[in-house]
Amino acid sequence: MEARYVIQFLLIMIGICAGLNSSAQINPHKIEQVDSLMAQKPKPLLILLSTDWCQYCALQKNQLQKNEYFHNHKDEFYFIEFDAERKDPIDFMGKTYHFRPKGINTGIHELVTIFTGNQSLSYPFWILLDENFKPVFRHNGILNNKQINELILAISKSLTKNSY
Repeated sequence: MEARYVIQFLLIMIGICAGLNSSAQINPHKIEQVDSLMAQKPKPLLILLSTDWCQYCALQKNQLQKNEYFHNHKDEFYFIEFDAERKDPIDFMGKTYHFRPKGINTGIHELVTIFTGNQSLSYPFWILLDENFKPVFRHNGILNNKQINELILAISKSLTKNSY
């Protein structure tokens, strides 16, 4: 009988811990959702360009998962993680963009060149677009927690300034 209560207690604790862990997860929006999301409720877009092989990108994503300030303000913008080497076509802002091969098993998605403009590209690459899809911020490389928090604060201030 006592073992039954111990097992029930352990199952409850596992459930609570799993629930806490899942609430801390960042669930980025898919780039394909942006048009419909912006039609429903326009917000700034914060885009993280990365690749599967980029270790710095993995480090940046891990850092975001642990950033409490980011979690607390994630409803103020749409966060998108985009694989720069993604091969499928994507509809974005009424146009279809494609993967462009640059050699054997290498290439870049057209959207990446749209997002980065004329800037040189290294990963991770951050882009902040306003509600009208105009670039407000671009950055090559990792942002530390302080820089991420300052970026989120700037988004919050711009929303406060633009709301009536």
